[in-house]
Parts: sequence; C-alpha cells; structure tokens
Amino acid sequence: MKAVVFAAGIGSRLKPFTDYHPKALAPLAGKPLLGHVIEKLYAVGVDDIVVNVHHFPSQIINYLYDNYSHVGVSDESELLLDTAGGIAKIYREKAFRTPLLPTEPVIIHNADIYTDFSLCGMLESHREGRATLLVDPARKSSRELLFDEKKMIGWRNVKTGLVRPSGLETAGLHSAAFGGVHIMSGDILAAVDEYVGAELAPCSIMDFYIDSCAKIDIVPFTPVSPYR
Repeated sequence: MKAVVFAAGIGSRLKPFTDYHPKALAPLAGKPLLGHVIEKLYAVGVDDIVVNVHHFPSQIINYLYDNYSHVGVSDESELLLDTAGGIAKIYREKAFRTPLLPTEPVIIHNADIYTDFSLCGMLESHREGRATLLVDPARKSSRELLFDEKKMIGWRNVKTGLVRPSGLETAGLHSAAFGGVHIMSGDILAAVDEYVGAELAPCSIMDFYIDSCAKIDIVPFTPVSPYR
C-alpha cells in the first residue's frame, strides 16, 4: 500500500524553530513529527511512501536516509507546489517504487498531524473510486467542508460568508473541519494530475475537491473513538 506525506511546508507558526529547520522535523515525544507519521503508516501496512520536501529539504532527506532509507522523496526545492500540485508531481513522475494501480488506495497524510485515531478504521471505510476525508464536525474552523447525508457537497468560509460552488444552498447540510488525512484511489490521483494541468504549478487539493465534488464521491470519515 502507498502513502504520500506532505512535509514541504514552511511552518511560519512554528518560528523560531522553522527559521532553521523544516516543520516536519519538529520534535515530539523524543521523535520528529515526520517519524511519528511514517511509523503510523507502516503500522497499517503501508510499504511505499513518498515524502515531498521544500523548506530545508536536505535536513529531511538526511533524516530519511539515516532512519528510513527506502522512503522516496519528491523534491519541490525550486517551487512549492501546494497539496494538489505536490500530488500531481508525484503521480506524473512515477515517484512510487512500484506502479500505482487505479483501484489502489493511497493515504495522504500531513507531516504535522499527530493523532491517535486508527488509520485501520479509515481504510476499512474507504471504497474504490472515492476520496475519503478525515473530518471533525465538533472542531471549529473558519473554513468548513459541507456534506449531505452521503458525501461532500461544497465548502464555506465562515468569516467571509463565501460558499463554493457558487450559489450552493447550505440549509440542511452538515459542516465539518478537515483533519489533514485523506485516502484516494489511484484513479483519483490521475484526476488530480489532470486538474493541475500540463504545467506544474501551485494548486490546492481543497480546490480540487470543491470543483470535483459533483462528479467524484468525496466522503467523510469521523472516528467513533481514538482506536476506530
């Protein structure tokens, strides 16, 4: 099974640490955040991981070489591509060690997300041809994902009142905050690559989800306990 770990972020909110180090190497309980994420992915059977890098990339590359030498790297040193752009680069450059199958689930995990929820439960809920998003209906956020009883319908900026898609009627919809972990099938990665366009440029995965939710099933997952 495959995974992408987003470790390219600059981490301005973690200054002064990120003036000299990448956010993904911030220490927590005696180990960098990135190490916690990689080992959580290993624990559920992931054996093909690509980590994207941009801010102090050599530090992450050296850390991976010293501790997880078989983990791949997608180098965004010249241009930070944001989340959809980063996925597109990994897809079109065939950065995984083994070929990506259209039905194969790929876990996408932010390096700065540290949680005790079970990835196994999320994997069990995932279905081919879909994207499954970790969400928390109870967490307050200025940007909310909007769902009907089955799947994502749109997005709302609470502060500005902006709703996407434009004109969406939000009455009766459920809102939730995105948790920085998602699973998509290989064919969805292909759709992300097409959405980004021929020339790799910075692009947000949330823009892809908002613009694609009418034609792709994007479903929520909320753990019922830390272990499920």
